Amino acid sequence: MRAKRVIFCFLLSGACIVAVSETAAQDTIRQIDIQKGQVYLNLPVSESNPLTRMRISDGDKLLDQFTLKLTDGKPDYWVFFDVSRHQGKTLSVAVSNENIPMSGAFSNLTQASNKNITISSAQRSKALQMVFAADHFPGEDSVYAEQKRPQAHYSARRGWINDPNGLIYYNHEYHLFYQHNPYGWAWGNMHWGHATSQDLIHWKEQPEAIYPFGEKDAAFSGSAVYDPLNTAGFRKNGIDPLIAVYTSTGRGECLKLSYDNGITFEEYKGNPILKHQGRDPKVFWYEPGKHWVMVVWDFGMTKKMSTGDDAIMNQQVIYTSPDLKNWTYQSGVEGFFECPELFELPVEGEAGETRWVMYDATGRYVLGDFDGKRFTVTQMFRQYDYGGGYFYASQTFNNTPDNRRIQQGWGRGLIHAGMPFNQPMLFPTELRLKKSFDGLRLCPSPISEITRLHQNSQVLENRMIRLDNGVSLNVHSDAVHVIAEFEKGDATTFGISVHGYELSYDHLLGEFLAMHGETNGKTNYVNPDSETFKIEAIVDKNILEVFVNDGELYYVLPFDKVKNNQVDAFIKGRGNDRKALLKKLEVHELASIWSGRNRE
Repeated sequence: MRAKRVIFCFLLSGACIVAVSETAAQDTIRQIDIQKGQVYLNLPVSESNPLTRMRISDGDKLLDQFTLKLTDGKPDYWVFFDVSRHQGKTLSVAVSNENIPMSGAFSNLTQASNKNITISSAQRSKALQMVFAADHFPGEDSVYAEQKRPQAHYSARRGWINDPNGLIYYNHEYHLFYQHNPYGWAWGNMHWGHATSQDLIHWKEQPEAIYPFGEKDAAFSGSAVYDPLNTAGFRKNGIDPLIAVYTSTGRGECLKLSYDNGITFEEYKGNPILKHQGRDPKVFWYEPGKHWVMVVWDFGMTKKMSTGDDAIMNQQVIYTSPDLKNWTYQSGVEGFFECPELFELPVEGEAGETRWVMYDATGRYVLGDFDGKRFTVTQMFRQYDYGGGYFYASQTFNNTPDNRRIQQGWGRGLIHAGMPFNQPMLFPTELRLKKSFDGLRLCPSPISEITRLHQNSQVLENRMIRLDNGVSLNVHSDAVHVIAEFEKGDATTFGISVHGYELSYDHLLGEFLAMHGETNGKTNYVNPDSETFKIEAIVDKNILEVFVNDGELYYVLPFDKVKNNQVDAFIKGRGNDRKALLKKLEVHELASIWSGRNRE
């Protein structure tokens, strides 16, 4: 039973008296027995329908509540609720009789318009009769082989994904958590999805890890830690749990504990551990101070202007704790937006020299010193991504076994229209700090494990490129990894074309261009100190990732236009005697990350 409140306001002697009456809006409810061996409770979805509210319960215990575009007709696709832990039980599935308008920052990302469309109670009842439990879900046999499915980038079997969360190496596995709507193509119903990997390349999707805490709650972004010193006292039966620190939007920053390798999480009874105006805690252990550090975005603190007025500060705020439970404010750094990161990196080529890096979701970063409580900026803002915002909300892995700083970002806006899944994680990169022409640069490059996907490789060396004499290689895969190294020579512009997408450098103007028919990106980039120039690209379905000079420039761009089956190296400009030396060209087709056991 769901109740609607009707509020009346009477104005008596300047006072507002509120009278509340309750009118019942009967939900449609069905009891479904979950048999042994059944794993999925399957729900039919049509993108042309309005949103409907659904609740799944085990007796009085609410298991999940969410919105979805339920249909009583032919589904566009099926989504599911994992019932593997509820076999032998009878679950209650309730559907609200209200129509819910689509709203929010991503409401325009829908595959079909549902304006002014409603469905009746009878249609909802019929749709509810289509729900069924089974050991499979409809469409499972084609998962990871769909027409638009990226083959070298992680995406969920079903639903929308955004920010990576809780990246950690724990119990001999890499764990990727992420913002997930398991029940639809657009943003909403924020859970923590979960995938695991042995090599950061091949991922196995696990059941949903963290659910919203209540009807008005969402499980927003955060991080994950491991506490081998048992500072929090959470050790149980010899197991130090995987600890998620995340924003519960209805409460504040919260902890959840997993004693089974991230498959299930239990609530910390002392939640919330921190209340403030903000979100997205990144937590790590600071060894010199023997304490935990939380860097979290905050928009609730103010500063005084010269006029005496208060001005709001958008900050990355630093808190410390001895035990993950009790947190003390230490300092803040202004000028940032959501999804903060803070970590230390060595400066390449400078023995013993390090810098701390602080960045946010937008790809802007500063460098500085950090004493465990206060960050001091030594190099002001640089831009990390040059592709127009398609790289977003990245996070780095805690506790990596080889101390590499591995980063993974979300491919924001790289949508998959017409598919039952939407948007990928970007390819994992290793971060380095390199001296460049304008100071120190944070440089990503694809992790070395990418070579495990290489197949049908072609390698050319020392080819002179002229206007009428380029290089062209045929490829037979949507997913390719290309590395080209040039000696500049006297060509005005040189570069490569991958499936028809041109990546080139004009060294007279100092501009790097990414073009497909029309200019998609142009960046001023001066590289005066070297005669060599390196362009690296990963192309996969609708995704283009570009790394210039080992990450001094990094682009993420959509690539959803017509492609050819070629990789070309070329020069442009006037004069047939102009030339550049193609020192090396590597073209590797990429095997699917979903091959073998990962498709089971």
